[in-house]
Amino acid sequence: VNQQRSSDQPFEEIRILGLEPADDEVEPGRSVFGGEPPTEDLPHWTEPPTTPVVVPPTGFASEQPRWADDVPEHHESQHPVGAFDEPTAAAFFEDPPSGLGSGESFDPPLLPPDDPQSVGAGRSSIPTPAESGSGRRRRSDRGGADSGGRDMPSAIITGLGLGALALVAFKVGASATLALSTAVLVLAAVEFYGSVRRVGYQPATLLGIVAVGSLNLGAYWRFEAAVPLALGLTVLFCLLWYLTGVDRDAPMVNISVTLFGVLYVGMLGSFVGLMLTDGNGIGLLLAAVLATVGYDVGGLFVGRLAGRTQLAAVSPNKTMEGLVGG
Repeated sequence: VNQQRSSDQPFEEIRILGLEPADDEVEPGRSVFGGEPPTEDLPHWTEPPTTPVVVPPTGFASEQPRWADDVPEHHESQHPVGAFDEPTAAAFFEDPPSGLGSGESFDPPLLPPDDPQSVGAGRSSIPTPAESGSGRRRRSDRGGADSGGRDMPSAIITGLGLGALALVAFKVGASATLALSTAVLVLAAVEFYGSVRRVGYQPATLLGIVAVGSLNLGAYWRFEAAVPLALGLTVLFCLLWYLTGVDRDAPMVNISVTLFGVLYVGMLGSFVGLMLTDGNGIGLLLAAVLATVGYDVGGLFVGRLAGRTQLAAVSPNKTMEGLVGG
């Protein structure tokens, strides 16, 4: 019975897509996008186009598109990078273009000046030849100095006093002579560093003075081995002087000035200590002093009496005649 019922019930309809015929009839040559028949046949692909070429609007540009091979030489894309032919080419600089030619180069400074407002505004502390000459004339007018600007009475008195003091030290012995020579070298270093400070340098004055005195004392007590040791320590402490911020003004220049004073006054003066280590050291030193004083005094008087030819521009009071006469 159940089987009979199941056979009597109708089955649901199953529809298979694609079996129905198409609603429109397919005709050869008919366009699939419209119902109207084509009005004209398409040209063959080898034939040139007959429809007009649509050009995009060029209202934003003054020229039509062109290939890169056709760019003229005067076009801005053909100019070298950094050229100053147009004002807009230098817009990234603060100042306007200065009209540099094609053969000139633009080389701005790497670092700005520390104080651009004061450059060239102040008065130099270095005396000019005219000022130096006027100062010498004023001193000559007072009657206490000669034509070279040197106070002869004071120079003679100072020389005689130092000579008498040196003879006393020579008589006492090597220790007194060493003390006197060290004091003279220290005073010479003070004068040197004071002179360079007056013209604008900032050397390590205290370090230089100590180094000058140490060179003479070390040469006497430890012979010539003490000279390179003292010079090495001077260089080391001179570098530390500027690295630690004791003085930060132009370190390279001021280190050079400091070491020059140590070498010129201290190292050359340390030969006094070396000579005193010899048994006849006082006699050697006396001979060296007499030769130096005789040359200086002879050159001074010969130069004053017959000097006509200037020896060097850095020392205008020295003459060739004084050099030969000394």
